[in-house]
Amino acid sequence: MPGRSCLVPQGSTICIVDDDDDVRESISSFFRSVGLRVESFGAAENFLASSSVANVDCVITDLHMPGMDGLGLHRELRRRGVGVPVIVMTAYSTPEARAEAKSLGAAAFVDKPVDPEILLHDVEAILGDSSQGPPPTFQ
Repeated sequence: MPGRSCLVPQGSTICIVDDDDDVRESISSFFRSVGLRVESFGAAENFLASSSVANVDCVITDLHMPGMDGLGLHRELRRRGVGVPVIVMTAYSTPEARAEAKSLGAAAFVDKPVDPEILLHDVEAILGDSSQGPPPTFQ
């Protein structure tokens, strides 16, 4: 949505982790269009090996990816003591996956296809603009 103002604190970095290039680019482009700093990764392992782990304010990850999946990424971040909010998205949701994401402390769990505007609303709510209300934590 061109011209939309972003209510995320200035300087926040969002990392998108998804093996689907189109999904990753779509979300990244939208977030950049509203002024967010975005880094994207095609695999959880690439994100974990990057310096971005130390500087990220929110991670948006796909649930199902080759290699380490989104829940594995979330577990590894917690193991490393990285308490960044994590939003999990998937086209193949199960009650078990939702329950595990919730038990890991995921900030939100959204179904694909993802509306970038809804993701932005979640990020705004998670990163501190209380006027946006709580995110649809587990739609």
